[in-house]
Amino acid sequence: MSKSFYITTPIYYVNDIPHIGHAYTTIAADVMARFKRMSGYDVFFLTGTDEHGQKVAQAAAAKGVDPQKLTDGLSEKFRELLPVIGASNDDFIRTTQERHIKTVQAIFQKLLAQGDIYKGTYKGLYCVPCEAYVPESSAGEGRTCPDCGRPLIEMEEESYFLRTSAWADKLLAFYEANPNAIGPQQRYNEVVSFLRGGLKDQSISRTTVKWAIPVPGDERHTIYVWFDALINYLTACGYGTDQKKMDAFWPEVNHLVGKDIIRFHCIIWPIMLMMLGLTPPKQVFSHGWWTVEGEKMSKSKGNAVNPHEMIGRYGRDAFRYFLFRQMPFGLDGDFSEEALAKQINSDLANDLGNLLSRTVTMAVKYQEGVVAAPQKREALDEEVAALGAKTAEEYRSLMDGYGFEDALKALWSLISRANKYIDETMPWKLSGPENAERLNQVLYTLCEVLRLSALGVAPFMPESANRIWEQLGLAGSPESVGWESWKWGGVEEYRTHRGDALFPRIDMVQWAKDKAARDAAKLGPTDREPEISIDDFSKIELRVAQIVSVEPIQRAKKLYKLTIDLGFEKRVIASSIKEFYTPEQLTGRRIIVVANLKPAVMCGVESKGMLLAASVRTPDGKKETLSLLAPVEDIPLGTRVH
Repeated sequence: MSKSFYITTPIYYVNDIPHIGHAYTTIAADVMARFKRMSGYDVFFLTGTDEHGQKVAQAAAAKGVDPQKLTDGLSEKFRELLPVIGASNDDFIRTTQERHIKTVQAIFQKLLAQGDIYKGTYKGLYCVPCEAYVPESSAGEGRTCPDCGRPLIEMEEESYFLRTSAWADKLLAFYEANPNAIGPQQRYNEVVSFLRGGLKDQSISRTTVKWAIPVPGDERHTIYVWFDALINYLTACGYGTDQKKMDAFWPEVNHLVGKDIIRFHCIIWPIMLMMLGLTPPKQVFSHGWWTVEGEKMSKSKGNAVNPHEMIGRYGRDAFRYFLFRQMPFGLDGDFSEEALAKQINSDLANDLGNLLSRTVTMAVKYQEGVVAAPQKREALDEEVAALGAKTAEEYRSLMDGYGFEDALKALWSLISRANKYIDETMPWKLSGPENAERLNQVLYTLCEVLRLSALGVAPFMPESANRIWEQLGLAGSPESVGWESWKWGGVEEYRTHRGDALFPRIDMVQWAKDKAARDAAKLGPTDREPEISIDDFSKIELRVAQIVSVEPIQRAKKLYKLTIDLGFEKRVIASSIKEFYTPEQLTGRRIIVVANLKPAVMCGVESKGMLLAASVRTPDGKKETLSLLAPVEDIPLGTRVH
């Protein structure tokens, strides 16, 4: 009897185009789906889009389009991302699909009929962006949403309620009996602590939101977007329509979600399932969030990482590898394009790519590409073989627990050991007839490491794994032969042939120049200020001035105290240009200053004005240069700049 594994991403809310966060969760689910298929499981991998709710209706109204038209376009953006990132999903669900609407309404009616849903009146604090009521006790400072930080509003409306309060103890007992049902551990602790405080019944309908699924029999109400969205996992699994599929995959369901939606998935959702007589998910695993070079991703900063762009520049496999080698799955991580480029060079080009190239080149050069299984092994060969067996066991255990980073580390320890093994055995010195047996032993050991490496990287880098497989002359693919073939000495003969470099090295000097040029090109749209009127500009008093004297300011590394002459008066300004100019270079220079800036005290010096300058970074991004703005002609001091 085959084993079943059902894995899902959250369905992504269609309020923007996909970014690295969406790609990350989907690729994580894909890595696990591929790993489980290789482990002999019958896998069902689901992703999709969440398309109802107030935010979508407001966005559609702002654009002057029908909500369905808006969601059709945005949902397609998420669907288009899937082949780009290499997702092997089995289904893509949309909450506006008829199959889903029918399932949601059927479940609503069932729970209403059995008393788990009832009608009442709800009054409370509501977050419009999150489309969720927030208990007073959970509100942030200034009555803000604890998740998004935006202001909450007071709302009162007739509502249908889910009787969650009656199920808190049952759900707590389930988690205490199944501590692995939530991961990582800190999220388990958070949910259990919340449950021990008791639950209030959950409002699950709205009378003010029209872009939603109508409550059957009471269409003045629409179904709350989260109640609707969570049910997608049942819709796609055949609840009420395909019992054979339900029997195969439920409750072997594993949800990957961001940490911001953990309570919906670990409290409301399992209670809904228990009300339906179903077992809660086998595991809900929460991953962290990405920052970009230390800063939170945002539209205003223009720093959101576009997966299409990164994959187009560095390749799909390299991008996938970096996401899971860069940080432990479950924690927050920081994305740096420079770190990506450097890791391609170190791990993929130097370690794995170099091992493949050296091995195949020697096999072709010394043995016409044919490497047969040896009759015996020496101590050094046994050591590498033992590490291969240990790596297999460790890797599989780590992968089962979403330990992606550590699984890759374990695999790379084997790859590094093989590169060291080449230096120890020096196959190029074994090319004579008298050393033919030993040379074959060495080359076979290296081929075996590469075969096992191809199996290990296949969930993360399927294309690269196939290329390794092909250069080793093996039939099928790593994913088709699966984990049962991870046995040392499992191949009778390799028929190797050379191919293109697995991962060409990146010239980091040229890369820095190209990156600086790209960043400079982006500055146009991303550092622009809002448009102003001529009246706004006329309020800024710009004048020609001359620097009379320059003094360093004590306790200030970057500040100079500049005495300037405006023609009609002299005044002092403090300016952070110390690292760019010496006092001698500044004294006597004419500059342009903002003359009507409110005074400010900087390190004990009252500064009355600001000079103007343009700055640019060098191509490697490490050094900034400055150019002071000044009149070209000999203009009298104090002249107004218009």
